Amino acid sequence: MTDEDELLICIECAKDIRLKKLIKRISKKGLCSCCEKNEFIIDVDSNEFIQIIKALIRYHYSEWDYNEHWGGNGYGSLFYEVDNIFFKKENFKDQEVYDELINRIECFEVYEDYDKGVSIFAGYYDGQQNQLLQSIKSDLNHSIKQIEHKLKTENYFKFEDQITQMLLEYSDCSKITVESKSAFYRARIGVENKKRSLFAGGFEGEMVFVPYSNSKIGAPPPLVAGTGRLNRAGVSYLYSATDKYTAISEIRPHPGDVVSIGKFIVNKELLIFDLTESQFLNFFQSDKSLDKFDKLNTFTELMQKVIPPSERHVYNITQLIADCIRKLNFDGILFPSSVGNGENLVLFNPELMDYTFDDAEVVEIKDVTYEYFQRKWEKDISEIE
Repeated sequence: MTDEDELLICIECAKDIRLKKLIKRISKKGLCSCCEKNEFIIDVDSNEFIQIIKALIRYHYSEWDYNEHWGGNGYGSLFYEVDNIFFKKENFKDQEVYDELINRIECFEVYEDYDKGVSIFAGYYDGQQNQLLQSIKSDLNHSIKQIEHKLKTENYFKFEDQITQMLLEYSDCSKITVESKSAFYRARIGVENKKRSLFAGGFEGEMVFVPYSNSKIGAPPPLVAGTGRLNRAGVSYLYSATDKYTAISEIRPHPGDVVSIGKFIVNKELLIFDLTESQFLNFFQSDKSLDKFDKLNTFTELMQKVIPPSERHVYNITQLIADCIRKLNFDGILFPSSVGNGENLVLFNPELMDYTFDDAEVVEIKDVTYEYFQRKWEKDISEIE
């Protein structure tokens, strides 16, 4: 392959969910240069691909991770990491094609006009090094984080107007509809009943399970509703997921647990506030747009933050966000799952979905895996100044 050859990459060879969603949004099919399958594709020389890749570098990495003057190995090295977040390297038929792809990426313009494209280096001003760029996903909006901190000692309603005004900035681009008859899933550990089947002669067969159904797998009534990511204690919201795996993951079962799965159908068109990765596609085109993404990104990061059960007081900020979105007359919120591969839809009124026995299922959890990273630690914390 030469530099002049057209290089196309498909949705199956992309790994990052934001890149996948962009390719699907472009909705152009063709022969992928990487895996040689006929799929949804994007031209790597197109401005959309150039800016999304630079924006993804900015989203996932801080400049000191790749700037060679500050200990990095160049941003091209990010694509050769074993767990690179951009492309499914194993899909590529030829290593030469992958090398050519990264070579073209390394030729992208790294300094852009503020409103024309995405820069991946901070550069200099008046001979002085500008502050290095921090990853977008970790550089959360200071005002929102300040409110989160104040919620530890102050009532949430003091900050409703402030959060509502921030949400209003994004209400148009975040407004989506979920069509009537759309399907979502819920899961609950346990079953309604179980018994062994009997063969002729009284021989026992395998265990047969009856899954929880209707209200027993739906939203709990207000009287017993506990504190959730979006609801306060005593408030009943309906939490659901876009797929069964995510629904199961959200209840965090243990190996050996038997889990009931229920399917719910939307009974009217819903107005939903979208806090999924799709929002990134409204802001990836330039440095100016990425700066405007600041508060919306913070809302999304807070929604999908993994919270251990022992720290549910941290839900104060996400409950406040949900309160304000509800008061803006939305029916619910769509946001990425923190533990599954899909998305969560939470409805403020549980009656907007109906249970159906279609796809009812009982599963036994075979295995649970954990991903972890090492935190900085000391033998004696008192030694830290």
